[in-house]
Amino acid sequence: MELTPALVRSALTGLPDAPSPWLPLLQPSPRAAAVAVPIRFSTEPVAIAILRSTILREHAGQVAFPGGKPEPEDRDLYATALREMNEEVGLEDAEPLGRLTPTPVYSGRYLIHPYVVAVPEERAPEPRSPEIARILELPLTAWLRGDEPLRGVVVDWQGSTMFMPHFELEGCVLYGASAVIFHELITRLADTLGITLPPPRLQKTMPWGDREPV
Repeated sequence: MELTPALVRSALTGLPDAPSPWLPLLQPSPRAAAVAVPIRFSTEPVAIAILRSTILREHAGQVAFPGGKPEPEDRDLYATALREMNEEVGLEDAEPLGRLTPTPVYSGRYLIHPYVVAVPEERAPEPRSPEIARILELPLTAWLRGDEPLRGVVVDWQGSTMFMPHFELEGCVLYGASAVIFHELITRLADTLGITLPPPRLQKTMPWGDREPV
């Protein structure tokens, strides 16, 4: 199985093609935010994520993709994603590969716009902010091959049943909106490669404990 920038770009062509099923979560007048989903294409292509510090007032100890709120100097939300990626993990010279579906956080206060980019293989990410505890790498083919199981929980929300995916890695759990974004990426890649993913392993308990599943 070979993942290339061209294949990822093909998988994301035309997206987003439908609104997120999480849109009912949005509060009136949600704020926009943007994240980059950086991919390093090497022998084992990986998506780069961050573990946020436990000292933060918000999102402490959570796994996320580099990103944040737009600043006045940002030309657009893609520029926001690139700026935040550089500020947080020191990656630049990114090649755009496509967008994923805008996804609300569970609280409904933000609508996250994800942008998938290829970053130079020779440049390793590094924490550039005290808000970041460490860098995490998500090996894409591990989930595509089935070496790592897809996991999730099913929750009832306002009369609807919602599937909430999550991914276990390096002693952490990627959950909430970030997990929905990564799950869509894996699903789109599998469709393009002609791979049938195994059904997710459903759990009865929330692996993130009593935290809000943002």
